[in-house]
Amino acid sequence: MTIANYITAFITPEQPLLNQINHEQNERPDTQPNVGLEAGRLLAFLIRLLNAKRVLEFGTCLGYSAIWMAEAIKETGGKLTSIELNPDLVKRAREYLHQAGLTEQAEVIRGDAAQIAKTLDGPYDLILQDTAKDLYPEMLKDCIRLLRPGGVLVADDALFTPMGIPEKFSAPVHRLNEAAFADPRLYCTLLPVGDGLLLCVKQPLST
Repeated sequence: MTIANYITAFITPEQPLLNQINHEQNERPDTQPNVGLEAGRLLAFLIRLLNAKRVLEFGTCLGYSAIWMAEAIKETGGKLTSIELNPDLVKRAREYLHQAGLTEQAEVIRGDAAQIAKTLDGPYDLILQDTAKDLYPEMLKDCIRLLRPGGVLVADDALFTPMGIPEKFSAPVHRLNEAAFADPRLYCTLLPVGDGLLLCVKQPLST
């Protein structure tokens, strides 16, 4: 038995729809891989740990991670705002959230993540960055601004570089990792979960 198999044996998708989303994702040409089972569970764990009331997601796709987080937000009494550019994916993600009974906990907004981020007001307790990789470095400033002190930024696909992913995708992710670790407002670590997660806590007294 592998370590991954041992871990996932303990984790059951909290919504049966998550398996359906995985299947649809594999059949569609306009989607990217979702965060996966382990990362979904970790996001739900962090929301419970932080007692997060305001959660922000950049990159909804079909709503896989949104469902994980919205289920946790049921317990904290908060709200998830998720941003997605592709109108077809926005429609489908909204349908999945409706089927999951999570429309009160989550809303999906159509638009460009980098542009919408500039118009939002914080503070948010948790932000998930999972949009187009070329946006990762340029959006860091707004992500930090939008986080509350003690809030957590999570960026998916953080280990693209050592995985040998083409430079077009891995280079901007690497620049984000470098910038986040160098920023005194953040305390960061990298986890080998899924395709890698960058986790950053906004330091107290940071603005």
